[in-house]
Amino acid sequence: MKVYVNFSQDFDETEFDILRDKRWQIGIIILYVIVIVFGFIGNLLVVIVIGRYKQLHTVTNIFIVNLALADIALCLFNLPFQLHYQIKDYWSFGRVLCHVINPTFGVPVFVSSLSILAIAVDRFILIVYPFKPRMTNFQAMVLVVIITVVTIVLAIPLMVFTELDVINEPAIQLFKVYCVEKWHIRSKRIYAVTVFILQFVIPLILTTIFYSLICIVLKNRPIKKHETRRNRRTNKILISVVLTFTLCWLPWNIFSLFTEFVPNGIPIKYFRLTDLLIKIFAMSSACINPFLYGWLNDSFRKEFGKLLFSGWKKVNHNGHEFSRTTGFNNTMELGTPIKRRLCSDDEE
Repeated sequence: MKVYVNFSQDFDETEFDILRDKRWQIGIIILYVIVIVFGFIGNLLVVIVIGRYKQLHTVTNIFIVNLALADIALCLFNLPFQLHYQIKDYWSFGRVLCHVINPTFGVPVFVSSLSILAIAVDRFILIVYPFKPRMTNFQAMVLVVIITVVTIVLAIPLMVFTELDVINEPAIQLFKVYCVEKWHIRSKRIYAVTVFILQFVIPLILTTIFYSLICIVLKNRPIKKHETRRNRRTNKILISVVLTFTLCWLPWNIFSLFTEFVPNGIPIKYFRLTDLLIKIFAMSSACINPFLYGWLNDSFRKEFGKLLFSGWKKVNHNGHEFSRTTGFNNTMELGTPIKRRLCSDDEE
């Protein structure tokens, strides 16, 4: 025991795990807090604005709300637990959450990729086959439920094979609790590749094909200039969402496959730090997407402005007669064109 005590006094934990360095821990925590806070607030505003105004209740926006909810789920119910677990190197949240938190990290990713694909399909039908019936709001909501159920089903194997691993060695004063996956290596690799193909590769390939066909049709279709401009603007926003998702989540998918097939490919000293940095880079899309939905979309930005200044307008009109002809006409002149434009924007 005396040997162990002397060894532990001279032992530098950062030699085996750089994340033990307090400076790295503080830096990682700051990054995670920024992404969690901005990702949560930004996507929550997207949900509130779309939910509040009926003019924005469209098929495309239903899937955008689904994307925003997926990001909110990651920001609230996954990233904080992942951060605590990696920083402390100890699972503190019990057996039930062990079977839920880590295995479901990929669920919002799958929801996002399939929602992006659904938007591409809807736009493809709308623009390439304008006289065919478009997906209804009800059908879109049913599809959202189906997407969610399918992704949860795909996560069940991870939930089953994830369990608590307790290390208790009183002789060396070591007690650790880990949340780990325990199943046959070959089965795990087959599962990892299958999920990668279904979750990432196929949806993005199909999405790319649909948007490529849309761009070709818009380029060759002899329609009015303002309609072409409006269609292209909307498609640029949606394509930007696809590119953001791809660029942010591709490194995490590659990292997951690489560590699955080459377990010792990354030095153990840098493994946990690399894992956290790649995850936070992937989740940066949660901060970028609200900007794409809102700032680059005139209709959404106007509705957000109405929400933001609605309280101020009530105060401003306090004490005045709301039944004045001028006040009523001003409301109609502002509301009708906006509503018409919102509808036309989404019918592009």
